[in-house]
Amino acid sequence: MDFLSIILSAIGWEKDRASKASDRKIEVYRLNAEVAAECMRTVSMLDTATPGILRRCQAMFPDQPEIFQSCSNGLAKMRSDAFQIQSMAENYKAQIEKGNSRADWDSVLMQFHEWRATVAQIYPRAEATVQRMESLLAQAEQSLDFTPQPPVSQRKRDRGWDAPPL
Repeated sequence: MDFLSIILSAIGWEKDRASKASDRKIEVYRLNAEVAAECMRTVSMLDTATPGILRRCQAMFPDQPEIFQSCSNGLAKMRSDAFQIQSMAENYKAQIEKGNSRADWDSVLMQFHEWRATVAQIYPRAEATVQRMESLLAQAEQSLDFTPQPPVSQRKRDRGWDAPPL
C-alpha cells in the first residue's frame, strides 16, 4: 500500500506541475498578444496622423525641405520600430505554441511581463510626439498667419481645350 501511495502522489505531483506550466504558458501567450495589439494600435495611429502632419509641413515650409524630411524620418522611425516589435511578437507566438511543459515558464513569464511593461509605453510616447508636432505646427500657423489655400472648385478648374461649353 505504501508503494502505491507513493506512485499516486508522484502522478498527482506531475499533473499539478503540468497544470501550473500550462497556466504559465497561457499567461505568456496572453502577454505576447497584448504586445502585438499595442504595436498594431501604435502603427494604426501613426498611419492616420502622418499624412496630415507631412502635408501641413510641406504647405507651411515649402522652402525648408529639411523640416519636412525631419518630420517624415521621425514618424517613419517610430512606425518601423512598432512594426518590428509587432513582427517579433508574431514570431514568438509560434514559439510559445511549440513550447513544451518542460520549459522554465516562470522565467519566460517574468521576461514577458517586463517586455509588456516596456511596450506599454510605446503608444503614449508616440501619441505625445504626434501631439507635440501638431501643436508646433499650430503655433507656426498662428505666428506666420498661414491660411491654406481653399481647394479649387470644379467650375473654376480649367476644363481643357476640347471641353463642351457650360
